[in-house]
Amino acid sequence: MKATRTRQRGQSLISMMIGLVISLITIAAMLTLYKTMVGVSNEASVAARRDGQVSAGLLAAQIELQSAGFGVAPTEPLSQRLAISNDGKQVAWRYNDGANRCAGLWVDGNGLYRLPTKSGCADASAASWNASERVPMALMPTTAGGSLIAFGADERGGATLSGFSFRQEDAACLPYMQQDFSGTPAPTAQRVALANAADTERLFSVCLPNLTVVSATPPAV
Repeated sequence: MKATRTRQRGQSLISMMIGLVISLITIAAMLTLYKTMVGVSNEASVAARRDGQVSAGLLAAQIELQSAGFGVAPTEPLSQRLAISNDGKQVAWRYNDGANRCAGLWVDGNGLYRLPTKSGCADASAASWNASERVPMALMPTTAGGSLIAFGADERGGATLSGFSFRQEDAACLPYMQQDFSGTPAPTAQRVALANAADTERLFSVCLPNLTVVSATPPAV
């Protein structure tokens, strides 16, 4: 009987090269995914620290503002008791705790700052502070070189102070809205808000009871 020849079969060089290419593509995809996940995690961590600082800074700013007009006679010009300047970047106010003093806040794209108390200040509109005197309350995150960190365009709801400024307005208000304004005349106070240029978004809006003025005109009987 004639023996049947059988050919041995196994892996060829071509099949090994194809498998190597597939493995390299898989590893490259995994490394790209890992890099993306690390970047997203790092950005989320930095954004969380930024949002926490801004929230705490805004709360502290509202507490600081409550001293505006304290101990100052309501007959004095309002501009001497509360003043906004530098295109809304600075708000300054005067108070008296036994001596005339001025304090303030500063905001720009880099952060929110407290302007320390100046003694002997008789006019809030004339009060000024050097850049070196600003005390940070909330700072935007920066790189090691000092430039602001740019977050992804798809970030939504993140806190930013760029484009926000202080604005002052008359308002029939007192803290906690527990008063009745139905009578005439209604008490008129001052409200300070930190808003964007179009006033479509406000980071805070605080009523200043020490600047409340009640009209001297008696209500109609």
